Amino acid sequence: MATAKTRPLITSATLELGIDRDDAEAFQSQIARQVRELVLSGRLKPGVKLPSSRALSEQLGVARATVVDAYEQLLGEGYLETRLGSGTTVAAELPEALLSTGKGKSTTTASAPRQKREPARPFRAGLVDWEHFPHDDWGRILGRYWRNPPITLLEHNDPFGWLPLRKAIATHLFDWRGIACDAEQVIMTAGGSDAFDLVRRAVFQPGDQLWLEDPGYPTARRVFGLAGIKVEAVAIDSEGLMVNEASQRFPKARGAFVTPARQYPTGVTMPLSRRLELLAWAKQANAIIIEDDYDSEYRYVGRPLPALMSLDRDARVIYSGTFSKVFSPIIRLGFIVVPKRLIDVFRHERTTFGAPPSLLVQPALAQFMEDGQFAVHIRRMRRLYSARRDCLIKALSPGAPSLFQLDAPPSGLQLLLRFPPSADDEVLHRALLEEGIETQPLSEHYAGRTREKGLLLSFAGFREEDLEKAAARLLAVLRSRAGAARG
Repeated sequence: MATAKTRPLITSATLELGIDRDDAEAFQSQIARQVRELVLSGRLKPGVKLPSSRALSEQLGVARATVVDAYEQLLGEGYLETRLGSGTTVAAELPEALLSTGKGKSTTTASAPRQKREPARPFRAGLVDWEHFPHDDWGRILGRYWRNPPITLLEHNDPFGWLPLRKAIATHLFDWRGIACDAEQVIMTAGGSDAFDLVRRAVFQPGDQLWLEDPGYPTARRVFGLAGIKVEAVAIDSEGLMVNEASQRFPKARGAFVTPARQYPTGVTMPLSRRLELLAWAKQANAIIIEDDYDSEYRYVGRPLPALMSLDRDARVIYSGTFSKVFSPIIRLGFIVVPKRLIDVFRHERTTFGAPPSLLVQPALAQFMEDGQFAVHIRRMRRLYSARRDCLIKALSPGAPSLFQLDAPPSGLQLLLRFPPSADDEVLHRALLEEGIETQPLSEHYAGRTREKGLLLSFAGFREEDLEKAAARLLAVLRSRAGAARG
């Protein structure tokens, strides 16, 4: 008999489902678990039709979205299938691994066990938090498209990428970065290197000069330096790339590569006055600006700053973004946004010479963004990373300013320890490696002879307790070396 605690349903297969409202297990998981057990036990046979999500939600007394989520989870796991006009049914062909569990046995969790990973050593660059990644939600959406891809995906031939994803990116950029663009301007790439290579081939000619920040992004320097492009190192100050100095030294430059939201690797933010100065130069010089916006969503004070492209009124900026920092480096997806006047040039270049990135995850990512889960994930990670940043700053503070100057910009996923010119950051880097600590020497990011010394510490992929322990070991090494130098 139904009670307030348990709401059973007798299905067409005379099988009972129920919701236990005193159980800490989420309603969605309860429904999915019970259906899964019925399938594995053989009481729900292949091809049996399940109640509609509306009917089941009414009879169980839960929201329809709860039932939809449970069904989608089971669809992704392969227990159910859906066909137009047939509703949702038990999968006709269950995977061998599921049937081998034996009649009457059940699975107790909604997600498969995950392999234990070898922990990375703080403060390794390029890592994001993996424990709080929405594995189940992402896997369910990805599984849905993998098992039953729409015909439009199978026939896809747009070299710019999956249109719904490009639309979702355009919406995200307007909401988060103030960029008003159309989906036709968005081009999917296989990450930063692919994006830079595409821009180089579409925009520049052998012999062209390109300004690049010094210190700057080594990958950009390498890719843009191919095929006879002259990459010119331009010093930065507290406001980013020094436009006036660059225009005097390299007046015939055809472009500039900048990271205005958070200069890589120093973390300096380019203010409005410098941004307008850069845009004015590009208009006067008939040049192109490549804006690399690699992790601007992670700003811990106020909203993310508007992108440089949002200020562009003369179609001079190409915007480059990536999902490696804000979502996952595993999917190997990025994108660029190009001015409308350059769409045909890029389409010809992509169609003729470049291979577009895999479509495997693009529909799933589009759905993830359209459903609002992408924005939720960013906000969740921003809170987490903010706490880890604060933890690391506190743990390192006993060493400042006697051992180093601590640069902690209000954004990004790494901190910078600056040392005096007499220090050798590469030697310090190697000494810390022996203690199980990974860093990046600041001097390695310079192209010119003048090189400041420092160490970059990434914190996103590490728990607070691990950051505290690593910071203590780092301080011990630096104190030991400072004492030996004085002795």
